[in-house]
Amino acid sequence: MNNILGEQTSEIEFLDHLAFSLFDNEHFLDSAICYKRIIELDPSHAKAHYNLGVVLHDTGQFDYSLLYYEKAKELGYNCSRVNLNIGMHFLKLRDFKNGFDHVDLKSGGAWRLGQNFDVNKDRLSDIDLWEGQNPQGKNILVYSEQGFGDNIQFSRYLPELSRLSDNVTFLCYDVLAPVFRNSHAFDGIAVLDSVNEYVIDLDYRIPLMSVPRLIEATSDNIPLAEGYLEKTSNKDWGLSSDKINVAVAWEATKKDSRRSISLDLIKNLCDNPKINFINIQRDSEHDIDGVMRVGDRIQDFTDTVDILSQCDLLVSTDTAMTHVGGALGVPTHLLLHYSADWRWFTHDMNYSPWYESVSISRQKTPQDWISPINEVKKRFRVLINQ
Repeated sequence: MNNILGEQTSEIEFLDHLAFSLFDNEHFLDSAICYKRIIELDPSHAKAHYNLGVVLHDTGQFDYSLLYYEKAKELGYNCSRVNLNIGMHFLKLRDFKNGFDHVDLKSGGAWRLGQNFDVNKDRLSDIDLWEGQNPQGKNILVYSEQGFGDNIQFSRYLPELSRLSDNVTFLCYDVLAPVFRNSHAFDGIAVLDSVNEYVIDLDYRIPLMSVPRLIEATSDNIPLAEGYLEKTSNKDWGLSSDKINVAVAWEATKKDSRRSISLDLIKNLCDNPKINFINIQRDSEHDIDGVMRVGDRIQDFTDTVDILSQCDLLVSTDTAMTHVGGALGVPTHLLLHYSADWRWFTHDMNYSPWYESVSISRQKTPQDWISPINEVKKRFRVLINQ
């Protein structure tokens, strides 16, 4: 009996490692088969239920993924992590109520893994956390969290909050503060870039990405989809006066494989001599034949806003650049991974409710970037012939 149990344990460990490797290399079906086999061998294996839920979610089998998440929770798997993924499940399906309740409350804030202000170090803990109390007549401090793109995307809810409260202060990352200060959508909202600036007579504080939950936002009334950042034309970037100017960005800051594509694919994209392509990747070490390189001239987001305001089109993977382009109302074509982040919703959507100016081309199968790139090339031909 001990030998049988030992062999079973060894097989489960082998399958677990194999399933993870297959998933990491985007062989989703084979990964799912391994996790199902683990569950056959040990129906109480909570981690396998959870991981199978992840695989099924990433392949668009949302009803089944939720069942496995719930089973993992029942079996005692890390509840904060499971609730986070359940929240992502609901958000992906545009159910903001259940989604934000799970990611913001039931997960214990497990999604707050980004470059946040330190609540204790930065003295924010002295201010009561706003949890939905009547905001009328109250001064509320909203502070940045997570990535730059998250801040641009969710800042749209600040004017909504401002209509409920007499005084909203936004404490944001210093590189973004000038962009918000320059945009009329945020008139009446004090935008600060240092904890040393904020005034003492504040009633409540709240992290930015908790705002939509507390103002009861829904996916049917996403505000300011037409754009809310102000376009500028402060610098001469040397753009073409007789060609279409197309900015390109293809690599996420942390080189996330799901939000980045290879240089060879970008060269494939930028092979049209009738278009002036502009590489806006900051700190890019790559020179591409026929592509302007301005990334080393971009000092901050005010420069990013300035150059995108002067371009005819932005083509980008899922980076902060997409949010800048969309929030400016600049025509933007987003290249998306097969199992993209929740904010771009389900695989059948080729548009974004967040930004009216954003079109989406998605991988049709895992690892296939050629299909979305070819869709963008078709758009180039339409632009040239206009």
